[in-house]
Amino acid sequence: MKHIIVGTAGHIDHGKTALVKALTGIDTDRLKEEKERGITIDLGFAFLRLSPEIELGIIDVPGHEKFVKNMLAGVGGIDLALLVIAADEGVMPQTEEHLAICQLLQIQRGIVALTKSDLVDEEWLELVIEDVKNFIKGSFLENAPIVPVSSKTGAGIDQLKGELEKLALQVRPRNAAGIFRLPIDRVFTVKGFGTVVTGTLISGVVQIEDTLEVLPKKLKARVRGIQTYNQSVQKAWAGQRTALNLHGLEKANLERGDVLIEPDLVEATYMLDVHLQLLAKADKPLKNRARVRFHVGTSEIMARVILLDREELEPGQETFAQIHLEAPGVVLAGDRYVIRSYSSVITIGGGEILNPHPQKHKRFAAQPLKDLRTLKEGSLDQVIEVYARWNRWKPVNVQTLLGQITASKQNIQSELEKLSEQGKLVLIDPEARVFIHRDTYEELKGMVQTYLKDFHAKYPLKLGMSKEELRSKLPEELPVQVFNKVLEEQTEAGILTVDKKIVRLSTHHIQLSPEQEQIRRKLEEIYLSGGFQPPNYEEVLEKIGGNRELVGEIFQFLLEVGILIRVREPIFYHQSKLEEIKSTVIQFLKDKGSIEVGILKDLLGISRKYAIPLLEYFDSLGLTIRKGDIRVLREL
Repeated sequence: MKHIIVGTAGHIDHGKTALVKALTGIDTDRLKEEKERGITIDLGFAFLRLSPEIELGIIDVPGHEKFVKNMLAGVGGIDLALLVIAADEGVMPQTEEHLAICQLLQIQRGIVALTKSDLVDEEWLELVIEDVKNFIKGSFLENAPIVPVSSKTGAGIDQLKGELEKLALQVRPRNAAGIFRLPIDRVFTVKGFGTVVTGTLISGVVQIEDTLEVLPKKLKARVRGIQTYNQSVQKAWAGQRTALNLHGLEKANLERGDVLIEPDLVEATYMLDVHLQLLAKADKPLKNRARVRFHVGTSEIMARVILLDREELEPGQETFAQIHLEAPGVVLAGDRYVIRSYSSVITIGGGEILNPHPQKHKRFAAQPLKDLRTLKEGSLDQVIEVYARWNRWKPVNVQTLLGQITASKQNIQSELEKLSEQGKLVLIDPEARVFIHRDTYEELKGMVQTYLKDFHAKYPLKLGMSKEELRSKLPEELPVQVFNKVLEEQTEAGILTVDKKIVRLSTHHIQLSPEQEQIRRKLEEIYLSGGFQPPNYEEVLEKIGGNRELVGEIFQFLLEVGILIRVREPIFYHQSKLEEIKSTVIQFLKDKGSIEVGILKDLLGISRKYAIPLLEYFDSLGLTIRKGDIRVLREL
């Protein structure tokens, strides 16, 4: 069955609620105050099965100017607009405002119902029809049917149902393959069941026992029951009016404006990139940093508009802007929004959300404006490429993009792979299928090479920079997997050499000056002649004399290249002497099975000062294992 959402629109007291009752038999005025005052204050809901294949969910909205924000909470998820105009009054202020809102939300189809037609004669009705045609000219309703009806006598009701059925057949089904999203428009409790929320399911599917997230509050709940059009069901699809019985949340935890969503995909935001259109009938230009009322889904949030390419936006003009929200919003790219002036409160514009998690853009900068135009007008692969470039060091994948743009998982994955094949994205992890933009990746490679070049110039006697130090110089938010990918690729290309934890440019070779070479030979001679009881570092400095800083540099160089080996501060051995000791110890252990400090002293002719550090060093290498006071060979 095809499920279509119809929303009423029109001025107060033009008969919207009576028309819905005539169509469906359901009185949508449910509040006591609505009954007493005879006007719709909040959203009302009804349903109508037009045929075995088509079912309508009808949202009845208030027409009074004071309650337009309630109207906006219901109209965001509709497929068809039912513009209601009373034949005895014609077009009125809220008729204009409601039509403008439907235009801004880009509702594609609708019908005009001329209610109270029984109160006027044929001549008057013809004049009103002509007036309505002029009013809707240039709008999405320009070629829409205009159906005179009477909710009192039933005249025209069957014809209106017929026109609704024709239009419903033309509506494209909503995206059941997208992530589950349901902006909440009502919260109440049912005795014996607990908390219930309702809303229009704008994308995805939900079924009993699903776990959902409530944003922006970051609460989790389990679906205990589902109703669509007063029928209990196991599953609900995009395009249906849906009521969910939630386990784990109280009514006080929820409110209109919250969004039920697939868990752990979407983050709330305080800033948005948008395309903005100011209505031609706006009474004044919109100035940069103007404070407005921002409406998206079922929420209303105070916000400021930052114009990116001008100081003010004239009525009828459009531009790119950033919206700074005063409370968290829950949106995806592609969602439509409406703004109303702060005071007096009237609808002045709206448009499309292009990026729900942007960086702050510099005003009048050319590149952000170019990218925003791509987000608005480009194909999905072009949009993904912009997102990947803006994400900078953070790789993108299907999951991260599902939480930002309104496209199916399959389409996003397909475009990611295509961009990778074209070389515009770089595949970082073949298993997780995460990608980084090629420009960012090349920039990162350049940074690595520059840091290493500078390091080699500053420390010509060091083999290279430690991985840890190099990583610390790169952006903090850079994932380690991207860092490792850069090292791996540049090593394969012969640009870098990675030796255990040390990284260097492959072109870097240590060349000692004659003076440095002389010091190197002296150091080696001293440690070789020291045998199994070498002098400490201070004694070495005294023996060599001269420039202590230069001696220290050559000493560190010999440590790095492994000619000198630190056993324990301040005991250092020449590697050939240490290998000799190691061979002696291994052979002794193979012959005798164990060794202790006193035996090693006698074996090598050394003091405890050297014997204890040597045994601890062999323990640290994994050569020996300590068992009480003795050491034995570790079994391999």
